[in-house]
Amino acid sequence: MIRLEDIRKVYPGTTTPAVSGLSLEVPEGAIAVLVGPSGCGKTTTLKMINRLIEPTGGRILVDGRNVLEAEAHELRRSIGYVIQQIGLFPHRTIEDNIATVPRLLGWDRARIASRIDELIELMDLESDMRTRYPAELSGGQRQRVGVARALAADPPVMLMDEPFGAVDPIIRARLQDQFLELQARLRKTIVMVTHDIDEAITLGDRVAILNVGGILEQYGAPGDVLRDPANEFVADFLGSDRGIKRLSLIPVSSVELDPGPVLSPAASTAEARDAMARYGIDWVAVGEGDRLDGWVPADELAGPGPVGDARLRRFQTRLSATSSLKEALDAVVSSHTSVAAVFDGERYLGMLTADRISAEILR
Repeated sequence: MIRLEDIRKVYPGTTTPAVSGLSLEVPEGAIAVLVGPSGCGKTTTLKMINRLIEPTGGRILVDGRNVLEAEAHELRRSIGYVIQQIGLFPHRTIEDNIATVPRLLGWDRARIASRIDELIELMDLESDMRTRYPAELSGGQRQRVGVARALAADPPVMLMDEPFGAVDPIIRARLQDQFLELQARLRKTIVMVTHDIDEAITLGDRVAILNVGGILEQYGAPGDVLRDPANEFVADFLGSDRGIKRLSLIPVSSVELDPGPVLSPAASTAEARDAMARYGIDWVAVGEGDRLDGWVPADELAGPGPVGDARLRRFQTRLSATSSLKEALDAVVSSHTSVAAVFDGERYLGMLTADRISAEILR
């Protein structure tokens, strides 16, 4: 959908290129994230795609069309654009902000009103917000309105420059999740800029790591980049915890689970101690079939009765098959049992240990 061919940008009065011979492709329906240190040309590259900045050389193709041969104002109306500070018009209501591009394109009132209704619902905004002004909304709400405005004319391509950088970390994580849910439905082709490698890994189908001067050091799927950095620059930029970062991309469902030391409520104390010895632990889980009732420590199994008579403790973190191995590792190191229990609703699936997660990092 988007192809950059030997794109260059040298600003007047300078000899050092801001972007040096950059080439890459973005498949239709994918999110490509540009990330790198200050001065690497990521925002310059983004703005050259819709010609807010004119390239010095090279070609930019969007859906096979050379953008340098298009009228700049028409090009920009066909590409959604979201910026870090959101950029809503403060003197216009939310509905007027969303309607900006459709009005420029000459849509009739009924079509515009219908599209506003659709986007208000799509972005999970309250209907009465449409007549409010940006200053009356929270940062997270304004950001969602900014995305709605970019989507208003249903463009096939969107450009996003630090779209979640202006909100606090908790709201930012929530917006990222909502954005991925939205993208799963809409399948837009998106080029995004961020300075945050964790955000790039979370959101990107492909990640482009740029060096100063717009030099492309590596471009590929996040898991591939984390597993096999192209050079020392990429490895340093990813950080020493890139193995942990990779875990955020791997779902629990991709790993074989251990049934764990689970005994029937009718099992004896002696059977419990045998199980603990086999696993090298000081606790045992209690359940039957696909049910897991809880766990009990060794020092509470002193009596002659079955293990089901003991006071059972609940596994505090209940993961699902769609949870990431990073979440599983957090559950392992935070729990008294040093395991992560995995469920499908109430159905028990198995357990993960630190050793099993570690083996996945080393693959």
